[in-house]
Amino acid sequence: MSKLSLIDFFVIITYLVGVLAIGFYFSKRQKSTKDYFIANKRIPGWAMGFALVATIVSNITFLANAGAAYASGWELFTNSFMVFLVIWPIVFIAIPFYRNVIGISLYEYLEKRFGYGVRAYGSIAFILYYITRLGVIFFVLSLAVSTMTGWNIYFIILMLGLLTLIYTFMGGIEAVTWTEVGQGILLIGGGLVCLGIIFSDVPEGPDFILSKAWEEGKFSLGEMSFNLKDNTIAVMILYGLYQHGHNFGTDQIMVQRYLTARTTRESMRGALISGIACVPVWGMFFLIGTALWVYYNFTLNDLPPEIVGNPDQVFPYFIMTKLPKGVTGLILVALFSSAMSTISGGLNSISTVFTTDLFSRIYKEAESRTRLLVARLVVIVTGILSLILAIWFVTRTGQALDHYFMALSIFGGGILGLFLLAALVKKANLHGVTIAIIVNIIVTAWASLTSNNVIDLGAFNYTLHPFLIGLVSHITIFVVGYLASLFFIAKKEKEISNY
Repeated sequence: MSKLSLIDFFVIITYLVGVLAIGFYFSKRQKSTKDYFIANKRIPGWAMGFALVATIVSNITFLANAGAAYASGWELFTNSFMVFLVIWPIVFIAIPFYRNVIGISLYEYLEKRFGYGVRAYGSIAFILYYITRLGVIFFVLSLAVSTMTGWNIYFIILMLGLLTLIYTFMGGIEAVTWTEVGQGILLIGGGLVCLGIIFSDVPEGPDFILSKAWEEGKFSLGEMSFNLKDNTIAVMILYGLYQHGHNFGTDQIMVQRYLTARTTRESMRGALISGIACVPVWGMFFLIGTALWVYYNFTLNDLPPEIVGNPDQVFPYFIMTKLPKGVTGLILVALFSSAMSTISGGLNSISTVFTTDLFSRIYKEAESRTRLLVARLVVIVTGILSLILAIWFVTRTGQALDHYFMALSIFGGGILGLFLLAALVKKANLHGVTIAIIVNIIVTAWASLTSNNVIDLGAFNYTLHPFLIGLVSHITIFVVGYLASLFFIAKKEKEISNY
């Protein structure tokens, strides 16, 4: 791939300096944990919504969606439409509820329903989940940039990682939000620029690209069947329902953002913006992959042999070889943005959960200044752990995503199912939920380990689509929690009756 020009380096350096400047600017406002975690509720709703788009659309989306569309069709895009179903109850029911019931941490509600032990479980599961996720995001970004530029992958991990740590450490959620607004603009703008260049570089124009892709079935959304083992529409619908329900409704990163808005109405408006905007953004990167498939298969443009069999490398190859000087740097900055926005939001939320749910419960008399110091130290420690994990993934490149999906399935903890149980089943109690958590850990570990061939139980292996492991987890914790709670209620009523 071609080398970067001086103007490309100028664009990249300008972006990196700008991000640091935002961190320094907002560091002056961080006087308490309320400032650091929820910006003292001074973020405009539109900015909150736009920042969430940048958080949700990570670099994995940036590269993987284009690669998936190039390799096959739009099967993985089908789950995106489920956002339009789940966003309404979240906006009109969950957000007003959260803003009235919890202060900073989502898991405060679990304590009110079931006690501190369940709150601690949810908090620890979230921390493990996101440290793993951030490690993979660092790894995928650095691998892509290293392949495109020839830079040392360890240098990239450390450079972008330390930069993200610095501005998150200094400016808290306010710096994270406003950098994400800019990063969201770069992300969407970069995608549109790439799409425009692909379309304009084909003599027959966009109509040829779209019609040829349609004729070859590249816009297929999947097979219409109830087969739950392959990428069918049924699998993607189920995956989309629970995944977006979890992301928008029971993910600390999202809920924490809902709390940063000035008013409940602005928070609801921002959530609608993010939910509706994400779908066309995801679709844009699928369209880029489809357009590149036509571009390299039905025009005079050729791919080198080492790229032909690797769909995930086609988009990076196009960026480095077909874009004008300066524009290449802009797209690389958009790629950086797609990762850094997700990472910075994750680091701040991990810090929030650790400080409010764990540290403050052990050291109840700690001063506000001490809690703020702990919050910042947690950003550094968890960031370093994520960097170490990313470096470990480099040594196990071929298995990185397998480890990623397995870890996320196990550490996801069935949180959506747990919150639905807490909100919908009044009879749910601590004893029933405790049993449900234990059973869920066993079931999820079994499904993850057998589906990834870590262990082989023969006929007793998990055989459904890997995307449905999370659904199994949520259903398990809800059903077992409900039934076990009824058992303990019946047992208690029997004991009272005997007495």
